[in-house]
Amino acid sequence: MQQKASDDPSSSPQQLAQAAILAALASRWQEAVKLNEKIINVEKDNIEALNRLARAHYFLGEDAKSQKCYKKVLELDPYNIIAIKNLEKLLKSTRGANGSPRKAGNGHTPIASGNLPTGGTLNLSQIFLYEPGKTKLVNLLNLAPPSTLASLSCSEQVYLNPKNHAVTILNSEGVYLGAFPDDLAHRLISLLAQGYKYEAYVKCTTTKMLAIFVKEVERSSKLAAQPSFQTKYSLFDEEN
Repeated sequence: MQQKASDDPSSSPQQLAQAAILAALASRWQEAVKLNEKIINVEKDNIEALNRLARAHYFLGEDAKSQKCYKKVLELDPYNIIAIKNLEKLLKSTRGANGSPRKAGNGHTPIASGNLPTGGTLNLSQIFLYEPGKTKLVNLLNLAPPSTLASLSCSEQVYLNPKNHAVTILNSEGVYLGAFPDDLAHRLISLLAQGYKYEAYVKCTTTKMLAIFVKEVERSSKLAAQPSFQTKYSLFDEEN
């Protein structure tokens, strides 16, 4: 009988991380907690594992533990967009009348559900609404492994992760998906530093490509006339 990575004490953090991702994709949250905790026991400052652990605790209804993990991430990386957005949503989430944590179950709304309107019906036309200068379709480079890309779905919200000289894209668990081309990355790093804010969603994906729809959601008051993207091409030009 083949031994699972999660059962093998000699498993590397990389093997445990892959097993944790697969457990989360299958909604095996207790298993995901154990796997990510094993990683953190070896690498206590592993930000990706802490983000995954926070998400697993959330789906188990363990809000306090989830908040603790996200706060730990922000101690290590104050600008970690995954922790910032998910902690904000977690703190605003609905509680029982007595303030007690919600119970885990099928009705537990995913943290990364900002792409769903109040009625719960996915509105693709709203997500992918083209606005000149404010939206852009980007084919990512240096892609994640095919198994990671295969887990994505159209309209899934993803997150910009700006670094010193690059902008990468992460999923809601903090898993790397790909990177923006250098010229666009440099421009967005500059605009983000000026106060611009963006949302991003999966537009199209295969095991060999990933196209992300990026939209400007907030513009710096100092640069009110400065669009985020070139406007001479339409969304259809970009797609073609």
